[in-house]
Amino acid sequence: LLLASLRSVGYTEETAIADIVDNCISAKAKHIDIIFETEKMRILILDDGIGMTAQALIENMRIGSSDPSKQRDDTDLGRFGMGMKTAAFSLGKRLTVITRLGGTTSNAAWDLDKIPDIGWNLIIEESDSIAEISSRLGAQGTVVCIENLDRVIGSLDEAKAKKKFYKTAEKVEKHLALIFHRFIEEDGLVIRINGTEIQPWNPFIINNNATQELADETVWSDDGVSEVVIQPYVLPHRTKFASDDDYQAAGGAKGWNYHQGVYVYRNRRLIICGTWFDYIKKEPAYNLARIKVDISSVSDEEWKIDIKKSTASLPGYVRDTVERAIDICTEASARVYNSRGTYSKSNISAPNLSYVWEQRKKNGRYSFHINRKHWRPKILRNVERDQKNAEELKILGWNVITIWECELKKAVRDENLNLLVEKIRNNVDRDRGVVTSKSRSV
Repeated sequence: LLLASLRSVGYTEETAIADIVDNCISAKAKHIDIIFETEKMRILILDDGIGMTAQALIENMRIGSSDPSKQRDDTDLGRFGMGMKTAAFSLGKRLTVITRLGGTTSNAAWDLDKIPDIGWNLIIEESDSIAEISSRLGAQGTVVCIENLDRVIGSLDEAKAKKKFYKTAEKVEKHLALIFHRFIEEDGLVIRINGTEIQPWNPFIINNNATQELADETVWSDDGVSEVVIQPYVLPHRTKFASDDDYQAAGGAKGWNYHQGVYVYRNRRLIICGTWFDYIKKEPAYNLARIKVDISSVSDEEWKIDIKKSTASLPGYVRDTVERAIDICTEASARVYNSRGTYSKSNISAPNLSYVWEQRKKNGRYSFHINRKHWRPKILRNVERDQKNAEELKILGWNVITIWECELKKAVRDENLNLLVEKIRNNVDRDRGVVTSKSRSV
C-alpha cells in the first residue's frame, strides 16, 4: 500500500525533476546538470551544492524526513521531506543518491523491486560499483540517479523509448525555464540539460519597454506573520514586439491564453501559473494580464501547498485584494489588447488608492471604508517603533509622556491638557522630564 501510494502522487516527468532540482538549490548549488542517458535509460541530476555526511544522507533518504509544520529558511524549497523520493519513484523503480562532502563520498539507494525480499532497508553500495557515477562529482556536491524508468518509457521498444526520452527532455527544459527563471536571472544559477544551458523564461516580459508594471500591494495575514506581495503586469500589444517570433515567445510554451493569470511564487520558486482562481474565465482580451504573487514558506499551510509544490489555494485574508488586482489588471489588458497599446511611465509610479480604501455594496448602494488589512501591519510597526524609542529614552533617564493627535481634538483638548499638566506636576520632583508628541491618525 505504501509503495503504491509513493508512486501515485500525481507527478508528471517535468514536475518530478523540478522537485529534485529544489533540493539542489536548497543545497546552494550554482550549477545543476540533468542528463538523460539514452543508452542506459537513466536520468542523472548532478549539482555542486553542499554535500551530505553519510548520516545526513540516510536521514534524508527516509520517507517523510521533514516536518511540514517546521518553519523553513527562505532559501529552503522543501516542504514535506518526501519530494526527492516520491518524485524519483514516479519516474522509475530505483533511486541512488551519491554525495560528497569534505572529501568523503557516501551513497544510499532504494530499489522497489527488492523491497519484497529485503524490506524497507536502504542499500549501501561498495565504492567501486558507484565509481562511474561518483567520478562526475567535484570537490563537493550530490548526484541523484533514477533507473528502471518504467513510468517514463514503460514497455516501449528501443526506438520508441528513445523518442519518448528526447521528448521528455524537451518538456523538462521548458518547464524548468519557467519554474526557476528567477534563480537563473537573479542568482546566476546555471541549469543544463545534456550539456545545453537552459535560458530563463520570464512571464512578465520585463525586457520590453512597453510592459506596464502596475502598482504593487503588500497584504499581511491576520496574525501579522505571513506577507503576500502582489505585482500586476500588463504586457505589450502585439505591435510593440520587435518581431513575430518575439511575440510568440512571450506567449509561452503553451500559448497566450494558457499563460494569462496569476503566478504564485514560494521563496521565488514558481508554484502555480496561469490561473484566475475561479474568479473569472479566461478571455482573449485578458491575454496581456499577468500577476506575480510572492509568498514565503511560512504561508504553506494557509495556501495549501501540496507535496508536488504545483497547486495552491487563495487564503481568505488575501482573496479580496487579489481579486481586486485581477479586476484592475484585466481591465488594463483589455484596453491594450483592443488598441495598439501605449506605454506610460505614470502607470508604474501612480499609487493605487483602491488598496487603501475598501469598496462595499449593500442593497445596490456602494460605500467606502478604510481597508484595515492595508493599514494594520503599518500601525503595528509604528507602535513597535514608538515603544522602542520610549524605552531608549527611559534608559537615558527621561520621563516619557505620549500625546496622541486624536487627544488634541477640540472636543477633548482641554480635558486632556489638564491631565497632561497633572502628569507633569507629579514628575516635577524628578531631575529631568520630557514630553514627546506623536502625530498619527487612528
